[in-house]
Amino acid sequence: MIGKIELEECLRDSPKFRSYLEEEEASIDQLEHKLDRILKICGSMVDSGKTYVAQQSLFANSLWDLSTHFREDPVVLSSLNKLIHSLQEMNKFHTTLLDQASRSILKNLTSFVKNDIKNVRDYKQHFEKISTEYDAVLLRNSHTPKNKQQEVIDVQNILLAVRSCFCHQGLDYINSITTLQSKKRHEILSTLLSYMHACSTYYHQGSELCGDLEPFFKKLSEEISAMQYETYKIEKDLENRHSIVSSTEMAPVEMMRKDGLLMEGYLFKRTSNAFKTWNRRWFYLYKNKLVYRKRSGEENETVMEEDLRLCTVKPVNEGERRFCFEVLSPSKSHMLQADSKIMYDSWIEALQRGIGAAFQRISSCDSGTESLNSSSKLDSKIEIGNGAVRNNNNKIRKAKMWEQLVKIPGNNLCCDCENPNPKWASINLGITMCIECSGVHRSLGVHYSKVRSLTLDDWEPENVKVMAELGNLIVNKVYEANVPDDFVRATPNCPGHVRETWIKAKYVDKKFVKTLPEFKSSPSQRVSRSSLMEVRKWSVRKLRRRPRSSDNPRRRKDKAKKEEKIVEDESDSAIEKDDKSPQSIGFGSERRKSVLLFGSELEKQPMNEAIDLSSDQESTGGEDNDVLEAEDISKLHPNLLLYKASAAHNLPVMCEAIALGADIQWNNAEDRGRTPLHQGVLSGSVMPCAYLILNNAKVNAQDLNQKTPLHLATQQGHTAQVCLFLKHRANIAMEDDEGKTALSMAEEKKNADIVTLLRIARLNEEMKECEPGLTGDELFNDVVRDFSHLACSHPERLQRSESPQID
Repeated sequence: MIGKIELEECLRDSPKFRSYLEEEEASIDQLEHKLDRILKICGSMVDSGKTYVAQQSLFANSLWDLSTHFREDPVVLSSLNKLIHSLQEMNKFHTTLLDQASRSILKNLTSFVKNDIKNVRDYKQHFEKISTEYDAVLLRNSHTPKNKQQEVIDVQNILLAVRSCFCHQGLDYINSITTLQSKKRHEILSTLLSYMHACSTYYHQGSELCGDLEPFFKKLSEEISAMQYETYKIEKDLENRHSIVSSTEMAPVEMMRKDGLLMEGYLFKRTSNAFKTWNRRWFYLYKNKLVYRKRSGEENETVMEEDLRLCTVKPVNEGERRFCFEVLSPSKSHMLQADSKIMYDSWIEALQRGIGAAFQRISSCDSGTESLNSSSKLDSKIEIGNGAVRNNNNKIRKAKMWEQLVKIPGNNLCCDCENPNPKWASINLGITMCIECSGVHRSLGVHYSKVRSLTLDDWEPENVKVMAELGNLIVNKVYEANVPDDFVRATPNCPGHVRETWIKAKYVDKKFVKTLPEFKSSPSQRVSRSSLMEVRKWSVRKLRRRPRSSDNPRRRKDKAKKEEKIVEDESDSAIEKDDKSPQSIGFGSERRKSVLLFGSELEKQPMNEAIDLSSDQESTGGEDNDVLEAEDISKLHPNLLLYKASAAHNLPVMCEAIALGADIQWNNAEDRGRTPLHQGVLSGSVMPCAYLILNNAKVNAQDLNQKTPLHLATQQGHTAQVCLFLKHRANIAMEDDEGKTALSMAEEKKNADIVTLLRIARLNEEMKECEPGLTGDELFNDVVRDFSHLACSHPERLQRSESPQID
């Protein structure tokens, strides 16, 4: 480090170097202006001093003339002669002082301005000339077609020669500036010191002022000596300055600074106007952005790409220009050109690493932005050092989850035998059970029951939500609705064959599930009780067992009144109904006027508010009507009931529909051939989607428009649902009837979170194709896991009510 800038910056001709030159040139201009003013004033001072001395000499002569008047008075004459003689001596000292000022200040500073500063001006002129020539050769080099090899070789030779000359001239210019800035200090101070010595002589020994300043003069003389030695040392260090100039191309250097800068250097950028001109700009790659600025003339930078997660980079081999590559985003394309093959390879590699680093930064959304160049060794040491703490926190989290799940009504006892403190669960049924019953459930097969430990296994957040929406009390109202009095139930200490018979009859044979009632749509059948009305339509209530903070009792009462009004509007006539007619579905339904409403009883059985689980925020919008549109009673069957319950994100009614034999893969021919999983997506909630997938719904099912649930979730901007489908290996390459994939939809919507997830999934699939046998790369699993936990703990962060602008 010499002066204010490194010599390597001169060779790179960076904006930092140009800014340094501008600052130093402005400083030299200011110095010259001030020195010119000093020289002008000093000249006037000397001329005025000479006039003063001449007038003082005339004054002394007039005093001699006066002395003749006192010729007869020897006392007065002697005193007057002595005063006149002293005055003439003082006049001589003044003349000497003016001569010294003329020799020291005027001569020295004039020489400094005309020689040293002029020398810098000359170097500046040569540097600007070679700089202009260097830019012209660079431009010519960029325009040289790659198919003209001899012309390419000639231009490269000229470029190397001009670059070398530019580097040498730049170093000489820096040397002249640095020497001048160092020399000005002792030149000015030594000049003034010489003048002050003349003043000290002028005032002679009786000058108290000069006596007081003598220690200062001595100290200043020592400092001037030190400055002179420093100037001598700098000159010695710069004697070999030209040895750092190399004839080879300098490769760009990646770096990491406090501002997150990853790489910087020159690139040619093609404009987007009609002329398609190419401009050379200084590019920066930092903080998940790609920006550029001019070499000089402006301080503000221009952001080319705001979010690298939405970008890809690819080489461009077509066309006549060499070393070109393209940066693509969903809405724009940028054509860039490097100066050489080394620069070309370095920039492509740096951009690819920057895009990868932007993906990795997702996991830091809760804990802050992490460093992009953290070493793997340091990460492993931190992981080992914090392993015990992480394991302990994991145990605490699992224990807390178990405590929360057993607070769900009925979950404190085994769902099948009522054994207390169950430690196992069936995630697709939504129940808890003891270890003895869990063994029987495992024997049924995963198509009936998927068993997990509440205290040992790691749970996905959406599975916990499914458990929280169901529970033993609700599920038993479905699967134990019609248990005969003589059927032997399982108990905590019952024999194994009794437990197995009970569980198989309950979940495999579904012997105790109530069937759907049969109603006629015409008023031909009347009942003896006048209090009941003819049931002509049916609907499903939208359900949220974990109420939002805004769902106070008054609001829920208002909702009930609104629902009553909706049901009344559906009523056309009233008839009696036979007391012995089949009842409506045993759980979660009620008859109001002419509409059979499923899921009403759960309003009286809300989730215990002490349970600390986040709400499913994506399904909270647009629920002014808490009841779905009513259907004709003739269309009541398990398949359509499951379909409607999925749209209402009502898991208890979905559970009953599945228990009644609803086909998970059923296609609704009257609604574009969509499945219940499609409806779960349109409900805006993760829970029905997770529940259907747990019960073996096909994640890649297509409707008549060939749209999969992943297409719909992407189209609706539901990040948590997209994360769920990717976790269950949804096919991201499937196209709808318009030829659009989920990724192309996300790019049109400009949803950065969904684009990131889908691109990582695509990258994961490409890696598996390149490496057969690979089950999933670590980055993909980590990102999906992080998004799942984010959707559980902070779902509001995944909402995209307005797509972010990426331009």
